[in-house]
Amino acid sequence: MELCNECSTLQGCSADRIREEGLTLIGVGECEGVVAIEHYRCEKCRALLVRQLCGCSAEQVWTAFS
Repeated sequence: MELCNECSTLQGCSADRIREEGLTLIGVGECEGVVAIEHYRCEKCRALLVRQLCGCSAEQVWTAFS
C-alpha cells in the first residue's frame, strides 16, 4: 500500500504541523499525565501515522507507515 500525497507530505514534518482533515485519532499515549504520542489512521490511504510530541525537537515529528 502506498501513502497518499497528504501522508507523504506530512512524513517527517514537525509535530507542530496539523493536518486539518482526513485523519482519525485511534490512540494516545501519555507519560506522567502529558500526551506524548498520538496514533492516527488516514481515511484515504489507510496508513498509520504517528505524531510524537515528546523528546528533543528532532524527535517531535510525524511518521507514516503504509
